[in-house]
Amino acid sequence: MQSNLDKLLKKTITLLEKEGLDYFVIGGLAVGLLGEPRMTQDIDLIVFISKDKIENFLKSALVSGFKCNKTSVLDNVRNKGAFKLVWQNLWVDIIIASTEFEKSALKRTIKTKLLGKNIKIPSPEDFIILKIIPGRDKDILDVKSVIERHKGKLDKKYLEDWAQSLSDEAEDMKIWNTLKKLL
Repeated sequence: MQSNLDKLLKKTITLLEKEGLDYFVIGGLAVGLLGEPRMTQDIDLIVFISKDKIENFLKSALVSGFKCNKTSVLDNVRNKGAFKLVWQNLWVDIIIASTEFEKSALKRTIKTKLLGKNIKIPSPEDFIILKIIPGRDKDILDVKSVIERHKGKLDKKYLEDWAQSLSDEAEDMKIWNTLKKLL
């Protein structure tokens, strides 16, 4: 029997594909494929959509059965570059891609099957950087599990180059220092 999370994933990916949007799955679903599986009740995505197309995307999402407060979504897009869609008390967190790093990560995505749906997830290296950026305790645990699972196979130069670049851009060495500590 299909769980609601399975249905939500299929519904979400179908919507993104119908709208012709590039994306990749991050968060608990991706860490389950790249590292140590953990419980999750939501879907986290980075989506490549221009802000001027958000309103049309929301119309399609509503037609597909998702719920959202359009005013809140537009405020969140403007102020945070992210928003939520809700379906049957489960949610989809959508981060709007906006950086060169995210564009690079999209080119390196891994296509895989999850819960009966073909999806794209970031490479282990890109996932590590994506999780170090916010750096919450849960994110660091996810990074540790990916590093452990891919020990000896990670492209350390790629990781170090992006960590250095993102740290320089932010004028904060947190990303670089965290990566060095974890490796």
